[in-house]
Amino acid sequence: MSDSNNNSYCLVASNRTSFFTSAYNGIPETLILNTIFWILLILLFTMLRHQAGDFGRLALVNNNGNKKRWTEIFYSRATSMVEQQPTTSSGHPTPRPSATSPDSTPLSPVQLEQGIFGWIKITFKLRKETILLHTGPDAVHYLSFQQHLMGVMALVTLVSLTIILPVNFLNGPKNAYDVNAFGRTTMANLSPESPWLWVHTIVTILYIPLVVLIMRRASGRNAFKKAATRTIMISNIASSDRNKTVVRNYMQELFPDITIESVSIAYNISRLYVKNAEYERVHEARLYCEHHRDRDTLVAKTEMCSCKKENAFEYYQREERKLSGDVARLRASTMNEPLDIAFLTVSTVQEAQNIVTHFSPGTYRQWHMMFAPSPDDIFWENLNVNKSHWYLKFICVNVVLFIVLFFLTTPAMVVNLLNSRPWLKDTEGKISPLVSEFLPTLMLWTLSALMPVIVAISDKWMGHYTRSKQNYSIMTKCFSYLLLMILVLPSLGLTSAQALLEWSFTNETGRWQCIFLPERGSFYVNYIITAAFIGTSLELLRFPELIVYIWSLLKANSKAETPFIRKSILIEFPFGIHYAWTTLVFTIAIVYSIFCPLIMPFAMVYICLKHFVDRHNLYFAYGPSNMISRKGGKIHSTAVTMTKFSVVILVLVMAMICYFRGEGGMARFILLIITLAITLTLFTFMSPIKRCAATRRPSIVEIAGPAPAYVPDVLKDHTIRTNNARTSAAGFNGYGSDSVSDYDSSQYSVNSVEA
Repeated sequence: MSDSNNNSYCLVASNRTSFFTSAYNGIPETLILNTIFWILLILLFTMLRHQAGDFGRLALVNNNGNKKRWTEIFYSRATSMVEQQPTTSSGHPTPRPSATSPDSTPLSPVQLEQGIFGWIKITFKLRKETILLHTGPDAVHYLSFQQHLMGVMALVTLVSLTIILPVNFLNGPKNAYDVNAFGRTTMANLSPESPWLWVHTIVTILYIPLVVLIMRRASGRNAFKKAATRTIMISNIASSDRNKTVVRNYMQELFPDITIESVSIAYNISRLYVKNAEYERVHEARLYCEHHRDRDTLVAKTEMCSCKKENAFEYYQREERKLSGDVARLRASTMNEPLDIAFLTVSTVQEAQNIVTHFSPGTYRQWHMMFAPSPDDIFWENLNVNKSHWYLKFICVNVVLFIVLFFLTTPAMVVNLLNSRPWLKDTEGKISPLVSEFLPTLMLWTLSALMPVIVAISDKWMGHYTRSKQNYSIMTKCFSYLLLMILVLPSLGLTSAQALLEWSFTNETGRWQCIFLPERGSFYVNYIITAAFIGTSLELLRFPELIVYIWSLLKANSKAETPFIRKSILIEFPFGIHYAWTTLVFTIAIVYSIFCPLIMPFAMVYICLKHFVDRHNLYFAYGPSNMISRKGGKIHSTAVTMTKFSVVILVLVMAMICYFRGEGGMARFILLIITLAITLTLFTFMSPIKRCAATRRPSIVEIAGPAPAYVPDVLKDHTIRTNNARTSAAGFNGYGSDSVSDYDSSQYSVNSVEA
């Protein structure tokens, strides 16, 4: 296998120049450029974080009018989350809620930062218990998933560098590749009849149990399929039965031994939700004006594209009165629009289990029973979406996404296009390495970052009923699309899904010669280097969220709306997107580890830097999250299950290489096909990853006390919600939420999320 295989079917960049060496297909240049940019971005983040001072994330909920810098929102230190105590307008400290308060979550203190780079030391010292109490069990499960990936990749890296790389480098035919050629480190350096190829075949087969045995221990497997809850969601209720009394009496008649604590009916709050958000913005802006020392000098723009201004306090006072009346009228009309959903809370989990298990729709009431998701998981404003309309939107969204994917070209086409542009070449007709190596891999990473954004926006428009389902949908679709666009098509030398379809209807068997060319391997090495250095440093800086924040400030009528905007930018960590990214890089590394062993050290660097950055962001940058009580942490368990695609694709590709490259590979081809069949059978029917059980059940038990109220915030009493928000302003629950905390850490034992 040599460069003779690079026929007309394969798109390969040529005529490349270099900065200082042409060895290894531009990998040294890419590594140096990425390292330089990484250092600069880390220094930029460190300076921004240092400029933020000791204010921390409490600036998000501080309405007292003190002047804050924009860096305090994104790049704050850890000290203030424990040390700083907000003050009232008179300068007196606001009472801090106790750790056992139902409206707060205890914070595990972190040490003070020492020096400008102290944040690095603090991030390394973050303990599992600290992250669990502060950010929730989802963060611990996600980090545990990464730690298990690190274990797999460490072993694969060791095998790649000590076994595969020497075999590839030392046993090729003479004059096949120069000593400084990247192809000499790949499996392409060996002749198709070389007996050393059996080493690659055996190692490929051994990787299957390695991935299964390690990843089956990831903490995502320990989450319950159904979390303990004593609230049941009833759906498909007829319009004549949408009444608390009817629901209570009917369920009491069917199950006379149960004790019903409460019944809640869901209402159509879509219009009220929008209007209430406007009211909250104006209300907090009016409070800002009241507490500001220069209240009389604050002005507000009455219209965004107008120069007309007036006194901000008078403007927000007038708007608040108007919106308050609108909200009151909408709240009253909303109570006349009950939906076909109700929430029934009983006294014990066993009673709820008995109802869900034994209830069967009757001839009169065709109700459906299921365990209710946690209240903070529900998109209350989306419950009014009709199921038929939702499925129509689901079909439309996925068809549009497929069409975009179908015609979207990969960076391979871009590289080929750049080769034909004379203005990108020097006097000798050669292309700069910035164009031939660094730019394509940067574009490939940009594409992998852009696709999840498109998927997330489309899924948000679909109107999922729960956040957990939305996150799960984003993860599965992102991984599928990225796997096709980033791994499958470029590896085949194809430019788009359209080219794949056209090729499938032709007899162009020469295309199989494009599989795993040395240029493909170096391309993905460069991609992982870019993702490891530039990608992770940009995740620290969080430029997309900063852009959204700046745009929101530009749209604001006055700076009095800044506190509301600060709270609104705090979001949960996008687990779906980051699971897809991490699993994709893991899959690329495993698939190319046999053919191109040099990819593994850089993949190991990526997962280590990614783990460090995510630890920092989960603790310092994002709000709490708890999907363990939402369908039993399905997103975590599915992420573990997706790792099996790496070994399946690896075995499949190795089998294709044996079949299409040389006559002496039929024995290895048959062995690999048998292995693939056994692996797919196990994954499909026995599923050693999916059904593996932990040796110890997770300590997720229902806490004593009242069950959470299944009532959206906009339907709660305004006075109570305002007092709760003010009370929790000094604690963890105040980040833009008026309800109780996303989770109560007393529900969970650290043992339930052990790494």
